Amino acid sequence: MDEYSIRLKGISKKYKLYNKPVDRIKEIMPFHSKKLHKEFYAVNNISLDVKKGETLGIIGKNGSGKSTLLKIISGVLTETAGTKEINGEISALLELGTGFNPEYSGIENIYLNGLMRGYTRNEMDGKLQQIVDFADIGSFIDQPIKTYSSGMFARLAFSVMISFKPEILIVDEALSVGDVFFQQKCNRFMKEEMQGVTKLLVTHDLSSIANMANRVVVIKNGAVVYEGDPLKGIEFYTKSIHTESFRANNSIALNEHIKISDSLLLNNFEKVSPDSLGGAQELVITGVSFTVDDSDYKGFISKGSKLEISMMIESKKATEELIIGYLVNDKYGNAVFGENTHSSQIITRATEPGKGYLVKLTIVWPEIQENDYFITLGLGEGYHEMNHIIQCWAHNIIQLKNITFNSVHGLFNNKIESITLEEIK
Repeated sequence: MDEYSIRLKGISKKYKLYNKPVDRIKEIMPFHSKKLHKEFYAVNNISLDVKKGETLGIIGKNGSGKSTLLKIISGVLTETAGTKEINGEISALLELGTGFNPEYSGIENIYLNGLMRGYTRNEMDGKLQQIVDFADIGSFIDQPIKTYSSGMFARLAFSVMISFKPEILIVDEALSVGDVFFQQKCNRFMKEEMQGVTKLLVTHDLSSIANMANRVVVIKNGAVVYEGDPLKGIEFYTKSIHTESFRANNSIALNEHIKISDSLLLNNFEKVSPDSLGGAQELVITGVSFTVDDSDYKGFISKGSKLEISMMIESKKATEELIIGYLVNDKYGNAVFGENTHSSQIITRATEPGKGYLVKLTIVWPEIQENDYFITLGLGEGYHEMNHIIQCWAHNIIQLKNITFNSVHGLFNNKIESITLEEIK
């Protein structure tokens, strides 16, 4: 028996891109010899083996070729070149709507999917209650699915798919439209109830990848650029994204008033764009660097990690007491947590005009919901939290991907310190 569920060798998918629709017709005319298209490889020479029972995470930027690869594996698309060997029945949740009739009710679509897979009505009768219970969409199960929200549809589609007990399960971002509790329910089911099933997961949720995948591949421009350990794959992917972003933004010149030692800037500090600064700016943040657990950022942070942020600041005036703080926002701009030296009862030194200072700020990262988080750094001058001058805000200059290894019900977890259970007499 073959130990591999999927074997791909030299798989490519090529498309012809035309500037105008009429060029397609012109090109096939016998009297027309000029090529009017450009060739685009959505997938380019990918070779990949997936063992039976393995969970493979596939990550990459939008447009990198992930979905095309999964469609080739599932048979929705035909490869232009290469060979594939599939050993096992596939269930694939690729795009919302695939295999469902929008005019039919949820119940009718359950039976329709079973019929397409060769199940009898009696067999589907036996599966029906399990599907309805897992989807948990209430009375909407009897309504046409064209009335469903994307989250409700994802619930039904996933429930139908797992009821067929596939040997190979493919999920491509479709669960991301569901609420966080259903996502956790699906992840828990795949991890605990489908241990012998080969699973291919495409998602931007790096926590799911870290928790579920045995192996990760990173795809860029249609090709595999990394294959191996999930955490190292997350590090590789996130660093490549940050590197592209840094190259795009690091051409910004420093504020003309700021003069910083070049040797400091070369020491892993990134220049802070004047466009990201606010406040009176008589004290200015000019450079920032950070480490996680005394090492370079690996692309993610998690509960208990030590985050050390270093700031270079330039003082244009004398201050008697400097307030230094930070604020962490989620990707929607909501403030999650923050602190400053005044409320932490930490006294900082005075500053002198025309001098530069190096500030190191250490934070122990809490257990919070998996998400992207952005850190704003701030400088203030004064003796009171409610009565001080905001000298400098550096908005959203650090981005972190938080991953969790436990379920976080809400924004963050807060442990129960004590509990009693007494009999009522």
